Parts: sequence; structure tokens; C-alpha cells
Amino acid sequence: MNSSISQIIEEELVISKATSHPEDTVFSYEPGGKLKLKDGSIVANTMTTDFLGFGSENRILGNYYCGQSQSLCQLQDSLSDFLQTEDTLILGSYEALCADIMESLLNTEDVIIYDSAISLPMRRGIKSCQADKMRFPHSDIDKLEQQLKLSVMKRIKVILTDGICFDSGDCALLKEIHQLASQYNALVIMDDSNGFLTCGKNGRGADEHCGVRGFQDLKIVNMQNSLCCSSGVFVSGNHNLLQLLKLRSRCYRHSISVSESDITRAREILKAVSENTERIELMHAKANALCDKLRKLGYQSQKPVAGIVSFVTESSAEKIKG
Repeated sequence: MNSSISQIIEEELVISKATSHPEDTVFSYEPGGKLKLKDGSIVANTMTTDFLGFGSENRILGNYYCGQSQSLCQLQDSLSDFLQTEDTLILGSYEALCADIMESLLNTEDVIIYDSAISLPMRRGIKSCQADKMRFPHSDIDKLEQQLKLSVMKRIKVILTDGICFDSGDCALLKEIHQLASQYNALVIMDDSNGFLTCGKNGRGADEHCGVRGFQDLKIVNMQNSLCCSSGVFVSGNHNLLQLLKLRSRCYRHSISVSESDITRAREILKAVSENTERIELMHAKANALCDKLRKLGYQSQKPVAGIVSFVTESSAEKIKG
């Protein structure tokens, strides 16, 4: 992150800390719906939204404004270690975060410059933000640079892109984006929901595939994809940006926690991929084999970088399966 932007974020953080005091209590679940705090004391749970008592306690506990479970904190640390980022924050709703992250971090003095092929939740999030918006054609680096030049007087400039475009399966030109972000003092926020655990030699995402892993200031990943969770999203990257998000985000204060079963599943998947990349290699091999078959049938299909194969066909599914 550029030093001038870093200073702006630090100043905003000081202001937010003076006006907002979210409680970061870490707890563990106890039988009977009780919570055990780090100091060993047992307290009653007041975080449930299961007003009539029909739900499973481990599924419904965990409003972030009141605290975080030990297992959730451990998963956040594991994700930071895996991605080699400063910090990671897990929230309950992907759609809500996409809207809240722009609104929490930016104002009317800022600008968002986004790829036209950005995911739908991110597109909705952009609309809810007060910052100016500028769109560049998919992977058109020249147009992106033009828009950065036009935005030179803005307080904060944000480049927003998907790591892997779901429609086409191609990877964002992250090396070029990185160079422009450094040149024009811009932040980079990347939605890598389609690239996490499916792209790069070790599954760290589109940035690893492009050889610029860790440059983006924030990486957003929908946990329903490769981590097989029923809900949840994590955002990983710069520590100060995440602290500012904690202090300002309504999504953080009121989001219902990812369930304990989903946390356990995510940790198991992350551990398995960290120890052995065989599944990633097998996925790439299958995607490449499908592309080879499509090309033999006369269709144009690019070599997949994340196991996503995209093509247009009027052929029957049986012809391709065969």
C-alpha cells in the first residue's frame, strides 16, 4: 500500500476508534447454550436469533459485535498463514459484505474503477457506495490507465476486479494492474471467489498464478465455493483496512457467525490442500482434458487457469460427455 494512502487509512482508523467500541470477546461453546470466555468464566448466551429455541445452538450462535468463537479465530489465523497476508476477517454474508465494504471504506472524495465483468454481488456493492464510479472494459489495461489519470485528484482510488472471471474463465491481468496501482497510488480489491484453492500451484489464488501473490490490499472469497460452506465470506489482506472495516461495518456488527460445522469443514479442507496439492492438480488435468475434447469438436476454448471451462455451443451434452 502506498504511504500516502496508508496515512489516510491510519487517520481514519484513529477517528473510528474514538467513536466506535466494538467488543472483541473470544469465547468457546459450552453445553446448554453457555459461553466460556478466555479467562475461564461462564456466561449466558445473548447472541442467539433463535427466539423460540428450535435451532441448533452451534449453528445460530455468534453475532460478531458480541464476540468471536475460538474456532472462528483459529480459522482466520489459518487463512492468513495460508495466504501469507497480515490479517483475515470472516463474516456471515457474502452479499452483505460486498455492499458494506465499499460503504465502510470510501466516501464522496474517492473513486472506484472496476472491471466490467465484475461479479454481480460486487456490482451491487458498488451501487451502494457514495464514491464516484468508473468502469473499464474487461481486461482493458489502457482504458484503466486513462481512468486512473482522470482520477488523479481523488483522495482514494480503488481498482476493483475479479481474480478469475466466471463467465469466461480467464484471469485478470494482475501484473499490469499491480504496476498501475503502484504508479497511480491506488488500492486493489480483488474478488477471488473463483480462484481460491483452484488457481495457482498451491491454490492461493489468481495472484499466485500471475506471480504477484499478496499485492492486493484486500482479497474477498465466498466460502460457499471451494471451502464448501453453507454460508460465509472471508476478506484477507491489509491489517489496518480490516480494522477499519471492523469498526465501521454494519455487516460485521450484526452478521450471524459461520456455523461450527462449516468452520470444521473449512479447516479440514485448508489443511488437506496445504499438505497435498494432488486435488488441485487433478482438477486442472480434468479441465484441460475437457478443453482438448472441445477443441477436437471444433469449439474455441482457452486453456483454463482455475478449472473453469467456458464455451458457447449448440451441441448436445451427450456429444461432449462421450
